[in-house]
Amino acid sequence: MVDSMARLGQIFLLVLLLIPLSGCLESNTDLRGGKGTYSVEATWSTIQLETKTEYYPDDENVAWELQSEPFVSEIEAAGGHVVGILMELVYPSEDESANPGLCTGLESNVQDFIFGTARKDDWNLSVVERNPGAHDVNLTWHNQSLLDDENIGGYSEGEIYEQLAFGEQALGTYNLNITVDARAHDGTFCTHSDDGEEVQSTVSLLVIDFIITGEPDADGAISTMSVGEGSLPALLFSPWLIGMFVLVGFISVRREKFQLGMVLEEELVIIQPGESTSEGKTLIDSYRARVLTLCALYVAQGIPWGFITVTFVTFLAVNGVAAAELAFLLTLGTLPWSLKFLWGPVIDRFQYRKMGRRRPWILVAQSGMIVVLSSMLLIPDPASDVTLIASMFLVYNIFTSLQDVSTDALAVDVLKTHELEKVNSYMFTSKTVGGIIGGAGLGTIIGIVGIKGAILLQIPILVVIMMVPLLMTERPGEKLFPWSDDTDVEMDDESEDERSFREIISNVKTAFSLRSTQLGIGLSLVMSLSFFLIPILPLLFVRELGWSEEKFNAAKGGIILVVTMLGYIVGGQLGKRFGGKSVLIYSALGTALLTTLWGLTETMWSSGFFMMSIWCLRTFAWSMVAINIYSLMMKITWGEVGGTQFTGYMAMMNLSAIIGYQLTDPIASRFDYPTLFLIAAVLETV
Repeated sequence: MVDSMARLGQIFLLVLLLIPLSGCLESNTDLRGGKGTYSVEATWSTIQLETKTEYYPDDENVAWELQSEPFVSEIEAAGGHVVGILMELVYPSEDESANPGLCTGLESNVQDFIFGTARKDDWNLSVVERNPGAHDVNLTWHNQSLLDDENIGGYSEGEIYEQLAFGEQALGTYNLNITVDARAHDGTFCTHSDDGEEVQSTVSLLVIDFIITGEPDADGAISTMSVGEGSLPALLFSPWLIGMFVLVGFISVRREKFQLGMVLEEELVIIQPGESTSEGKTLIDSYRARVLTLCALYVAQGIPWGFITVTFVTFLAVNGVAAAELAFLLTLGTLPWSLKFLWGPVIDRFQYRKMGRRRPWILVAQSGMIVVLSSMLLIPDPASDVTLIASMFLVYNIFTSLQDVSTDALAVDVLKTHELEKVNSYMFTSKTVGGIIGGAGLGTIIGIVGIKGAILLQIPILVVIMMVPLLMTERPGEKLFPWSDDTDVEMDDESEDERSFREIISNVKTAFSLRSTQLGIGLSLVMSLSFFLIPILPLLFVRELGWSEEKFNAAKGGIILVVTMLGYIVGGQLGKRFGGKSVLIYSALGTALLTTLWGLTETMWSSGFFMMSIWCLRTFAWSMVAINIYSLMMKITWGEVGGTQFTGYMAMMNLSAIIGYQLTDPIASRFDYPTLFLIAAVLETV
C-alpha cells in the first residue's frame, strides 16, 4: 500500500511539473478559412452601464471604475463581442459668478475645458471640449475598416475574426476620468470666479454581433462549420435520463447479479524451487518490471504523436505549406493506425519464442522508428518536399503502430487480472506525457534548435526507451539477444511457433463467440458516439464566447490534458479498489449528468471560470470511463490471440470515434449548442 501511494505521488508530482509545459500545446486544427475574399455583416448594440450628473471641482481629476460582470447576459444577447466603451458628456450651461467690483452683468463668461478619458487596459482615449455643449469619448479597439469594406481581401477568416473579437480581454474593468479646467472673466474693474462644472455622464459598452461570409482562395484552409439554430426542449430528454437513473439504481440494488462488487484481489503467487531462474526479474515475475516496461513503451508512442500533430505541422504551416499538403501528411500518418488491426494475426503467427512472444516485435518496431527518424535528418529542407516527408511519416507510423499492437498484446500476456485497471491508468498517462514531450516540449524549443534539432533530440530519447525492453525478458528461460547462449530451462508451448493463420483465425472466432466478447465489441462501437461534440467545442469557445485561439489551445493542451491524466490515474485506482464495472457505470452516468448540466446552463457560459470548471469535471469523469473500458477489454481478451483480439477492440473504438465525428455535421448543422450537449449526454449513457 505504501509503495502504491508513493508511486502515485511520484506520478502526480510529474504531472504538476509538466503543467507549465503542457500549456504550450497548440491545436493543428484550422478553425476558419484561409486567405481569400470576405465580407462582414455586423449588428451594433449599446449597453448602458451608468448615467449620472455630478459637480466636478476645478482642476480636480475625478476617476472611477465600472465592471462588465453585472451585464454579461446582456452582452451575450447582443452578440458577445465588446469592441469599445462610449462616454457621453453633457454640460449645458456656464455658471460663473461675479465678484464684488464694477461688474455690469454684461461681461462675457469664459468657457471651461471639459476633459473626458476612457481606458481599458492598454487602450485609452481622451477628448476635450468647451462648455456649454456636449461631446463623446468613443474608445474602440476593433478594426473598423473591416466593417466598412464590402470586399475584404488579403486576410484569412481567422485574421478578420481576431481583429473584431477580443473575448475576455475586452471584459472586466473600465477606467473613466473627468477633469474640469474652469476659466473665469478677469477684467480690470470686474472679476468672476468659477469653481467647477456640472456634467452629466452616460457610459455604455459598444457590442457587435457579426457574420463573416466569403470563400478562401484555392490554397486556403478548410472552411468553417457553424451550428444550427434548431432546439429541442430539455423535457424531451428527461424520460431517457430518468430511465438511466432507474436502470443504474436497479443494477445497484442487484450488485451481486451484475457483479458490480467483484474485485479481483491480488493473488499470492508462490514460485517453487526450479520454476524460475530469473530471480523475479522477468516481466512475468516482477510487477515493477511490468509497469516500467509498459509505461516506457507508451511514452515512446506518445512522443511521435505529439511531434507530428503539433510541432511538425506547425513548423510546416509557418513555412508556407498549404493546408491541403498538411492534410495529406496527416492522412498518411494516420493511415497505419486505422489499419493496425492487420498486425494482430501477424504478431500472433510469427514469433521467436526464445526471446519472447512479443518482445522481438517491439524491438523491431523501435529499431525501425529510430532508423526512419534518423533518415529524416538527411533531407536538406523538410518544408520543401512535403511528399517525401509524408511518405517517411507513413513508414514511421507503420513501425509505431506495430509497437502499439505489440505492446498491447504484451500487456494482455503479462499483466495479472487484478492489475489491469491500475496499470492501464499508468500506461495511458505515460502516453499523454510522451505527447507533451513531443508537442509542447519540442514545440517550445524548436525556435532554438530548429526542426532538425527537434528530430535529433527524439533519437536518444527513443534509444533510452528501447533499452528497457532490450534488457528485460518476458519469461524465465528466455534469451536477451539472439546470440545469447541457450538456457537449460525448457520453453513451454514452443509448438506455438508453428501455428498457422488458419489456427489463429479459428482461435479468434472462438474468442469472439463468447457473450462477454460480443458485448465487448458492442461497448467498443458505442463508446465514442458523443465525440461529435469535440469539433463543436472550438467553435463554442472561440467563435461564440470570444476566446482567443491561443487561450483555447492552452486550456485544451494544458489544463484539460492534465485533468485527463489525473482521471486515468484515479479511475485506475478506483477500478482496482471497487471493481472496473462499478466505476465505469457510475462514471458514465456522472459524465452524462455533467454534459446535461453544461447544456442547461447557457446563461453561465460567459464565465470563463464556470466553463473551465464544467469542462474539467466532465473530462475527469470521462477519463475514468475510458481507462476502465480499456481494462475491461483486456480482461476479456484471450492471451493466445491477444494481439489480434485486443487490437480488434481498439479498431472498433477507432471506428466508434469516426462515427462520432461523422455525426458532427448532420447534428450540429440542425441544432443549437444547448441541444447538442443534451444529445451528447444521451449518447454517453448508451
